[in-house]
Amino acid sequence: ERPDPPLNLANLPILQRLRPFFTPRFIKFGLVGASGVVVNLGGLWLGMRLGMRSTAASALAIQISILSNFAVNELWTFAELRPGSRLGRVVRFQLVSLVGAAVQFGVFVGANLAALRWQGGPGSLHAYFDRAAPGIVGWLQHPVLDPPDVGTWVYVSQLVGIGVATAWNFLANIKWTWGERG
Repeated sequence: ERPDPPLNLANLPILQRLRPFFTPRFIKFGLVGASGVVVNLGGLWLGMRLGMRSTAASALAIQISILSNFAVNELWTFAELRPGSRLGRVVRFQLVSLVGAAVQFGVFVGANLAALRWQGGPGSLHAYFDRAAPGIVGWLQHPVLDPPDVGTWVYVSQLVGIGVATAWNFLANIKWTWGERG
């Protein structure tokens, strides 16, 4: 009886799908993203220091980092991939980033609620939502319009949101914004 051939891990379907994440381009994208994290957290800090609600400061910080990330990706990460016009690429990048921003923002809000629960125990969420307007709309609006004060955990929430949105942003941008195929 012949032994089974050795398992070639590189041919596993899941690893084939993950292949784009093990490339020099993803490393560049990650480095640009890391600089975007600094811009994003700096924007969040500045917005909050200027008296903005954490949710408004987060949204502004996300947009500032989207624009800075486009500029660096355009000039470095995808320099040789420039299909169509720059305006078309910036619009596609913005659309991809807005989906990523929605994901990031949703995770940010959810992580803030998780931090509140973790810091204050189960009763803290009940007490927090008791101040919300009645109904599902009130419950959905309350964490956005009157976010819980979770102290420095707000930065952890922002980082978790950034991390969750990164994979979407990379794949959508490499396939659509800069049009690399394969």
